[in-house]
Amino acid sequence: MTFTISSPDSDTVFVDNGASTTVQETDAAGIAAANVLLGTRPGDTEIAASVDTPKGTRFTSFRVLTGVEVVGKDLEAPAGETIDAFGVRLTDVDGTPAQGVDVYFRVEGGEDGASIGATEVRTDEAGLATTSWALGKDTGRNFASVTIRDRRSNLPDSQRFDVREIEFEAMSVNKMAMALELFGGLAVFIFGMKLMSDGLRRMADRRLKSILQAMTRNRFLATGVGAGLTAMVQSSSAVTVMTVGFVNAGLITLTQAIGVVYGANIGTTITAQIIAFKLDNLAYPAIALGLIISTVARRPNVKAFGEAILGFGLLFLGMKTMSGTLKPLRHSPEFVSWFQLFDCSPGPSGIVRPGAALMCILVGTIATVVVQSSSATVGLVLALSSQGLLTFYTAVPLVLGDNIGTTITAVFASIGANRNARRTALAHTLFNVIGASYMYLLLFLPFWHGQPVFLGLVDAVTPGDAFAAEPENLMRHVANAHTTFNLINCSVFLFFVGPMARLCQRIIPLTDADRETVLQYLEPHLLNAPSLALEQAVKEVAYMLRRAQKSINEGCAFFFGGPRELEEKLLIREDVIDRLQEEITSYLVELSRKPLQPSEAALIPALIHVVNDAERVGDHSENLVELTHLARQGNHYLSPTALETVQQFQDLLNQQFQAILDSLNQADPSVEQQVLAREETITALVQDATEAHVQRLERQECKVQAGVIFLDLLAHLERVGDHLVNIAERTGVIVRVTGK
Repeated sequence: MTFTISSPDSDTVFVDNGASTTVQETDAAGIAAANVLLGTRPGDTEIAASVDTPKGTRFTSFRVLTGVEVVGKDLEAPAGETIDAFGVRLTDVDGTPAQGVDVYFRVEGGEDGASIGATEVRTDEAGLATTSWALGKDTGRNFASVTIRDRRSNLPDSQRFDVREIEFEAMSVNKMAMALELFGGLAVFIFGMKLMSDGLRRMADRRLKSILQAMTRNRFLATGVGAGLTAMVQSSSAVTVMTVGFVNAGLITLTQAIGVVYGANIGTTITAQIIAFKLDNLAYPAIALGLIISTVARRPNVKAFGEAILGFGLLFLGMKTMSGTLKPLRHSPEFVSWFQLFDCSPGPSGIVRPGAALMCILVGTIATVVVQSSSATVGLVLALSSQGLLTFYTAVPLVLGDNIGTTITAVFASIGANRNARRTALAHTLFNVIGASYMYLLLFLPFWHGQPVFLGLVDAVTPGDAFAAEPENLMRHVANAHTTFNLINCSVFLFFVGPMARLCQRIIPLTDADRETVLQYLEPHLLNAPSLALEQAVKEVAYMLRRAQKSINEGCAFFFGGPRELEEKLLIREDVIDRLQEEITSYLVELSRKPLQPSEAALIPALIHVVNDAERVGDHSENLVELTHLARQGNHYLSPTALETVQQFQDLLNQQFQAILDSLNQADPSVEQQVLAREETITALVQDATEAHVQRLERQECKVQAGVIFLDLLAHLERVGDHLVNIAERTGVIVRVTGK
């Protein structure tokens, strides 16, 4: 780099050669510097600097003041408060303080409320001229100028100060207002993200079943599904939580879930890419359009689409608010010095500062854990980068920390879930922690044109120069670094899905103390996918109905002379059925609060009625146990004919049970007619059995007490048949809505 003293009448020279021109080479940090020896003439000296680049010669200039010391650098104060002293200290040619020089102060730019204490000051015996400066009431830059008029008649012109106007800058900061604006913008950003995610998820809800079916093929498809689904709903947290729910409900295996989690980390980078397009101007039109569509639309899918557009607009409005709030901070000495604590830019050694990079990863992790959204914290990093508060070296470690922090959502979701669900959350955490660890190490390998290999790769594929003194296209560089990290990490881990699953199984092994739940198919996290949750609820109801059928059969077997163990099993199962009724009903009530299609909303009362009927079927098994005890205690035994009649009843009821279960599993809407037809057979059988029993009593072929037990037994079995008819009447509705 060539440095030239351009002031023709200056006697200032460069130290290294005593001349007015010198050439200096850049050091390991890319810095070229030259030292000057100030001359005796007080005033301004201009130094021009030039460097040859592939794009041509670039110039800049420096101003050197001889005999003038600026008093008050990095000026900053709370908005509306006063800086006590700023100004200049002047020194004459002989090195003594310049006393009696007139110095004029004035405010530049007309800042609201800004004013100067004394506008005209004469230097004192120490050559000092200062005044106070009341700053503006708002956050922003305040400007003032100092003009020196050396009217001393006892000095020749060559020894008087000939100085251009000196500009001062001070930052007024309203920290409370800025904090409120920043957190308000972040809240709008997060709300917009949630609204957009919810709208997109509701639009995709009906497709989840086919997506899950595609997921079962191989790890590559699972990864593609995870990436596509996350890009679709714009939330990796939602997808990973949903995946934990799928595993807990037994819909997918641990290996498939790990593939989905890998893909979700790729899909979540789409948000940062969208933000980097700087579509701020679309914020208000999108909000207006989304509000109109979501308000006017009647079809749920169209309303969800409108909410997604509204969320999109709010997302960019929040981003715009955060960027606008942070913009003045790049001129704040206090904030700049604070951000320099996290600055990872290479030092004299030419490598990224390890401690600062590690601190940034930790800060990014904690921030994402608190906010519970990596998209929000990455968006904040993009906003800081766009205002020049973060360098590329600093932004990337923060993004790595954001990726680690987002795993906490899945960890929270897995609390109380089964082992495989917790292993899925663990795989998500290991994926990001291990990936961030080796990316951290790559920050210290300057193998790409002197830059860290990963940062150099991103810079090479992204337009602009992220390492320039004034970085170009920095937001896009940070977004691309986020995407590239997850693409590389996924490519590495995709070939180790099996070992990852085994590692998670080793870390979280099965134990005898594992808590078992009565629920087999319901999973709280599936409530975010209402259509899929409904299908799982139908499976749970069918499971409950099978439990009730088994209780009736065991009750009959116990009546026919079965062992005491049958009663114990039956009573335990009845307790399970009661708990199933309570938990399924609570789940359906919670599901009813979610946005549902009208037909889906109508299905919930039908399912609740089915659950209640199934529970009452289980109650009748207890009645069979009571009748068995009554018969055995009084030695009241039924005749072979009566026992045969009871067996016929049991066979007919099993046919009813099976028809309903087949309907739920095989989409047979004709079950209602089949069950009603058998109900007529059961009614006729009850009438025939009652008449035959009366005739036996008249012929004194059976005892009266045994006859009472027989009729009670028939009555309970008939009521079971009535409950099955009630269930069958609602099965057709269930099959049509769920599309089974």
